[in-house]
Amino acid sequence: MLHFIPDEDEPWQLVATLADAMAPGSYLVLCHGTSDGTPKTARAVKDVYDRSVTTPLNLRCRAGILRFFDGFDLVEPGLVFIPQWRPESLGDVPKDASSYGNLVGVARKR
Repeated sequence: MLHFIPDEDEPWQLVATLADAMAPGSYLVLCHGTSDGTPKTARAVKDVYDRSVTTPLNLRCRAGILRFFDGFDLVEPGLVFIPQWRPESLGDVPKDASSYGNLVGVARKR
């Protein structure tokens, strides 16, 4: 849902507030639309959302998404495109994983 919260509404602070209430050792799991990867895909996805929902889509770059994990340690394989997150086999990962348009990560609170 974070990709529906614009920067001016301080989504990083919202996550930080939730993180403050989490016990050390807890996990944060995020899947976020990204502007990284295939520009054509990002543009197409944003266009669809902008036409079909009243809340605009806020795609963020990798660095912007990583900010949500401040105070956490990412577990392997880190912040990656959806099909790269622990696939059963390397054959399950498409040639262009960025075409999925979302980065996912799991991190443990320090």
